[in-house]
Amino acid sequence: MAFHIFKLAEQELYPDILGEKYVYDNTHSVRVAPGDIFLYLDKRKKYSFTATGTVNRIARRSPTGKESERTSKVKSVFTAHLQDVIWFTEPLSISPTTVQGKKNRARLGILDVNLLGWSQSMPSLNESMYQSILDLAETEMVIPSQPSVSDFYIPDNWGKTKIRRALKQFSDPVMERSYSTCIVCGSSLKGIVEAAHLSPYATDLKNRANPANGICLCKYCHRALDLRLIAIKPDGTLLVSPAVDDQVARHHFSQVGSEERLQWLKGVSSVFLQLTVQLYEDNMP
Repeated sequence: MAFHIFKLAEQELYPDILGEKYVYDNTHSVRVAPGDIFLYLDKRKKYSFTATGTVNRIARRSPTGKESERTSKVKSVFTAHLQDVIWFTEPLSISPTTVQGKKNRARLGILDVNLLGWSQSMPSLNESMYQSILDLAETEMVIPSQPSVSDFYIPDNWGKTKIRRALKQFSDPVMERSYSTCIVCGSSLKGIVEAAHLSPYATDLKNRANPANGICLCKYCHRALDLRLIAIKPDGTLLVSPAVDDQVARHHFSQVGSEERLQWLKGVSSVFLQLTVQLYEDNMP
């Protein structure tokens, strides 16, 4: 699986059908394959990312006479058939000539797109950058309606965009019920706070999208929970491992009282909370 940027611009030679088909020839790329992930970069909308999705299949044909006139190097024309397309409610600009575009570039660590190879007609990007772009656009995403999944099951063979779409039914209510505040330390710093699974995402497939299996944590406390250095009891009590002898960490974990934390645990299953306690105790020296 690879990650690509599909650029959109005013042109008549290869007409695209937005969200359905993306047309290109062999002089642009032949690396795109079924299962690959793409981001639309619309040059017509202030050089902005506008959507993400998955390549379903690739069709290949010979160029028409008009298509061959562009250059003698055109030997094949490809159509990428798209699926699981998610549109952003607002374009995510990375234009170097707008204030917002410059801010987004700074957040993504982009100094010069040419240094990233994005000056090519169909550039590739690594997974880390792809995730960073989606994280920056996370609150701007429109999630198409889908059938409810009563058991919140997410199989491993789903595509990345489909998984992200399904996980919105997990992350949104988890973040909302504690006002996007870490229930361990009280941080509400945007970009640091996230929805965390109590029963591990890697092993509990049937509860991956279950909001009752989630709490709002900052990245620091999330990592501490995953390392079984802390656990949360159903009554809101925070357990901190005796192995944590770092005073800065202990101060960090002491900022929220159990009564306040208990208010933020409404909607969280006591079964999953008790599981964190069990895993914590199993990890005790």
